[in-house]
Formats: sequence, C-alpha cells, structure tokens
Amino acid sequence: MLRTLCLFLGLLCAAPPGQAAAFNFASLQSLLSQQDIGSVEELIAALPPVQRNRYALVFESRSLQGASLENPRAILFGPDARFIVTFNGSPAQRGFRIVETMEFDDESKEFRLRELLFPERAAGVDKVVVSEVNPERCARCHGAPARPVWDTFPLWPGAYGERYRAKLSARERAGLSTFLALQATHARYSGLLGVQRFADPQTFRSSALGQYAGIPVEPPNAELAIYLSRLQAQSIARQLVRQPAFELYQYALLGLADNACGRLADFYPDGLWRTQRHGFERFARDTSVTNARQAQLKAARAATAGGAAVAADSSATSDNALVQLRFVAESALGVSTQDWTLALEKGTYDFTLPPAPAQPLRETLLAEVATRDAAIQDLSRYSTSSDGDRYCSYLKRRSRSALTPSNDSAQGVVALHQTSPLARVDAAPTAGTLVRPAALQLCVSCHETGVAPLLPFSDPTQLTQQLRVRPSAHGALLDEIRFRLSAAAGAQHMPLGLNLSEADRESLEAYFAALAASSN
Repeated sequence: MLRTLCLFLGLLCAAPPGQAAAFNFASLQSLLSQQDIGSVEELIAALPPVQRNRYALVFESRSLQGASLENPRAILFGPDARFIVTFNGSPAQRGFRIVETMEFDDESKEFRLRELLFPERAAGVDKVVVSEVNPERCARCHGAPARPVWDTFPLWPGAYGERYRAKLSARERAGLSTFLALQATHARYSGLLGVQRFADPQTFRSSALGQYAGIPVEPPNAELAIYLSRLQAQSIARQLVRQPAFELYQYALLGLADNACGRLADFYPDGLWRTQRHGFERFARDTSVTNARQAQLKAARAATAGGAAVAADSSATSDNALVQLRFVAESALGVSTQDWTLALEKGTYDFTLPPAPAQPLRETLLAEVATRDAAIQDLSRYSTSSDGDRYCSYLKRRSRSALTPSNDSAQGVVALHQTSPLARVDAAPTAGTLVRPAALQLCVSCHETGVAPLLPFSDPTQLTQQLRVRPSAHGALLDEIRFRLSAAAGAQHMPLGLNLSEADRESLEAYFAALAASSN
C-alpha cells in the first residue's frame, strides 16, 4: 500500500519580504514556460538558489516517491517552507519522473499539493503533465483538506538525522557518506546547495559551545517540523474561525491552546460542564490510547528503518495532545481533529514540537481573537503569576459569560435547564428559526464526524425532511430518537456514556418534535 507522504508540505511562519513569497507554484510554471524545461533535472537546476539551499533528505519513504540511502528523497523547503519541491534520484525508484510540490495559500490558509509528470526524455514544457490541486492519490494520506505529513518531534524515522540532536546511526553515517560522494556529479542532486551542512556532524548534534552560546540552529528535520507546525496552526485556526459557534467558544479555545490557563472546567458555566464532563473524560482516555498506539507504531518504523531502538513512550505526546482544545472543537464546533497533526499515523493526536519560545496555535488564535477583542493583545503580553494571572482570568470570565444562557450575546445557546427550544421564535416556527438546544451539539459531534451513522443534526432543513420519513428500528427517525433518549433504551441510550439531565432531554425532544411539526 502506497502511503503517501505525497509531499511534506509546507511551513508556516510569515515569509520574509521578497523571499519565499516571491517564489511559488505560479513562479515555477513561469520557469517551465520561459526556459522550455522538459525534465526534472532541468527544473531543479532552474530553481532559485534560495529554494535549493534548505532541505531534508529521506532514505526510507512511504510516499509516492521512493527513496534509498544513496538516492534519498529530497524535500526542498527553502527559507520558510511555504513552497516545497520534492524529487528522488534513481530511475529504479517509484515516482522518478515526478516532481511533487506543495504551497501554503495565505488567503485560504490551506495546503495545495500538485504533481508534475515529466516525459521520459526532454520533450519541452508542453509535454509536462500537471495534476489538479490535491489529487486523490495525495489525499489518501494527506486528507481533505490537505494536511502536512512530516512526523513529530523528536523522531523522524527514515530521514537523515532521524533522532533529534543525537549522533547518526552507523547506517545513517554509511549511507550519507555514499550520497555525499555521488552528489557533486549527480544529474539531480548536484543542484542542491549547502550540502556541506549534511557533512558536518554538528548539524545533527550541536557542540557544547554552540549550545552554551544559545545559537538557535535546528537540524533540518526539526527546522521543517517547526515551519510545518506553524502553517498547520494557521490552517487549524481558520477551520475554527469559520464555524458559527466560534465567537461563543473563542475564549475557551484560546485559553486551552497551550495548556497555560488550566482546566477546561474553568471555562464553562457549571451547568454546561456537568453535561460535558463525562464526555470529556472518555475523550481524553481515547486520546491517550490512540497516542500510545501511535508511539508503538512509530518506534516500529524506526526499527524497520535500521535505526537504534526507541522506546514506545507516549508520555510526551499525551502531555502535548491539546486534548482540551480538541474536545471543544469537536463537541462544540463540530470540527473533526483527526487530521490536525503532522504524524504519519492517521487519526492520532501527537502535537509535540522542538523547544520553541512560542506555541504556534496559541499565537494564531490570539491574533484571531484580538480582532474581536482588543484587550486580549495587551493582557497576553503581561500575563504573569505576579499580576494575579489577569490574562487567564479574563479568558475564563469572558468564556463563562458567553456560554451562560442568560447572556444576550450567547446567540444559539439555550439554557441547560430550559424545557422548550421555542423561545424567541414566531408562533409558526420554521426549521430555520428554531433555537437549537445546547445539548444538540452532542448529537452533532458524533453523527457528523464519523463516530456514529451520519445524521444531519446541524442542518435543520435536512433533518426536518428525514425525521418523519427515514425508516429506523423503532419506526421513523423521530421515533428512534425519542426511544434513544428514553430510559427504555438502556445501554443503547443516547448520547453514549452520558446521562443527560431531565431538562436537557426534554429540550431535545421538544426541538425534534417542533422540527417535525414544521414540515407539516
């Protein structure tokens, strides 16, 4: 099975003016046309020096491009990895005639993957086949919307320098020596600049003098990981901001983005937390189990690549899993978080990064929230324990206020003990005017994220059409919902693992009944 790293896409951090922003896919297309480029070798040689000076080398590839110790897959990420170009070096390898690219679109905050298939012999630019954006064969691993795939700190199995700030293994040293001996005369690798960086052992394991001086130079794999995580943070933040409920939960999301402000419970009103607590505990347990499994699989990959044995210890990953923020994203905003990390293993939640002064997701969300609340930016600069932790206290207070049903600003949030969802609607409500009960989000977070059978709980128009006609085990869909909310359902009651209050159950029943009635 071809597991595509189809390309370890992109970075994040704002590009220095006049550098990476000046070279992107449109620039590459111009090169192809203006210089009549018809081969991979010609394209690599024509890339600007700044694009060929920073790269990672992969000798054990699960992507659509094969790799080996002497002919690694080259990941050219330039000064900031906003635009990435990849290729390999042997005709015997899969994907030899293909160049893969990935760019980060600043407007949409999305990653765009493409493939360029070159003819067997140089035949002019008209013979180069350019794929559509994010082709299906890339989406198999990168998902939709596309995510970067570059493994997570501190281990990158199969990439030279696979263990962070550690000596290269004997296999790595031998393979890298062979590659470096061939590089200068190789038709493709000769275009790589600064290759002496890979010949210097201190590139992968800095000297005591360098560490003492605090010189901020990361090994290539960690450097790329930092860039990618920053870009992915922008993509995640944009996903969250696009959700209708973002403004209600923005303070909670920001406070939980780097685990510096404490418990999720402190951001919720007591009544809301009582309905969510058991679901969160189950969510956290599932995350821990999944990350432990990822750590085992990653350690196995490292062993397969010939590296030194690595303990399958998930303690670091579980501490950095952003489990509280992810729970809010999934349960309150209906956003799936399965494709958020850089990990090769899909459906895992390892967000560990090399040591950095800033947390990229927190900084990105801070910028988004600050556009709505100017006080946030100043408070964030002076958030210290000596001032009573005003920043975190402010976030918690504003979050609880926004999520308190009596607050007029909490549009769409209904009192947890409200018995009818029909407040503030006309005498003849329609599907679009009914106020959603807060507990409805529990239905959405399971039935619209792949956890449970698909049901359009977030779309009242579609749901209205199905409530009276969709067949179910206990009659129509409305009858099935009523049964699942009742005590008679026993272990089959919904939501699974949660005991709703009587008021919440009644508000859901009333909402579904009103929707069904509105179709008459």
